[in-house]
Amino acid sequence: MPSKKLSEKDVETLATFLVDRNERTVDLAKEHLKTILRANPAFRKILENAADPQVAHEARVFLEETRMADLFQAFQALARQGHNLDLEQGAYLLAQLAFPSLTPEDVARPLDRMAEDIDEILDAEEPAPSEEIQFLRKYLFVEMGFRGNEKNYYDPDNSFINRVLDRRTGIPISLSLVYLLVAARLDMPAYGVGLPGHFIVGHGGGKQGVVYIDPYHGGRRLTRNDCIELVRRRGMAFQEAFLEPTPNYQILARMIVNLMTIYTERGAAARAQWLGRLVPLFQEG
Repeated sequence: MPSKKLSEKDVETLATFLVDRNERTVDLAKEHLKTILRANPAFRKILENAADPQVAHEARVFLEETRMADLFQAFQALARQGHNLDLEQGAYLLAQLAFPSLTPEDVARPLDRMAEDIDEILDAEEPAPSEEIQFLRKYLFVEMGFRGNEKNYYDPDNSFINRVLDRRTGIPISLSLVYLLVAARLDMPAYGVGLPGHFIVGHGGGKQGVVYIDPYHGGRRLTRNDCIELVRRRGMAFQEAFLEPTPNYQILARMIVNLMTIYTERGAAARAQWLGRLVPLFQEG
């Protein structure tokens, strides 16, 4: 039966089969409901507001299972983009884990606005290319006040791009992500640098050499020796590979692992296990 001919009553009736004693009947009901919801998402409200408490409970479980399955498929499609995958899309999908109603525009809009503000400043000031980084740093970390969340470092919200943009606080990798996404909109060459235990941003070469920025610590500039010292403080021997650009797929993998660790430590086993299924999608090979 085509979904456009379905009435709300039809969907309500179909939902009652979610509590049927026959597992095959339940499975068939779920398959029909999945098809219906993909064609007409508005019918979700009927399931969310089922009058029977038992049906309402099973409907909520079904809706969450379906949402997570669709989200996993979206991550699979993203992984197929390869090493230089769309990092903004990856951050958006990761945030959808906790914020189902989030849209891509909710993420893009504030990033666009910040890039537009900086672009206006650069047009007015007309700085030399070597000075543009300073204007970007001042805008993000002084005027906008982005900073590291030292008081609550292990808050899951520090890993969700929408919450980082809203609260202007996060962890090294999420703050670096904001920096990278804004810089990309301004065509300013920047890349992630995944040091052991810390994440920073690099601006490539030219006559000025590589400039390193630490978004977690107020956007401070780092020298190569500063980076070496950060590594040594972790009890590790420095390797030149540590300063190489981190591919987008590895940045996303690191964000996923960070969040998985946080949920594990908080006892949120289901979410941690689900995130664990994502990790192999973004591993090399």
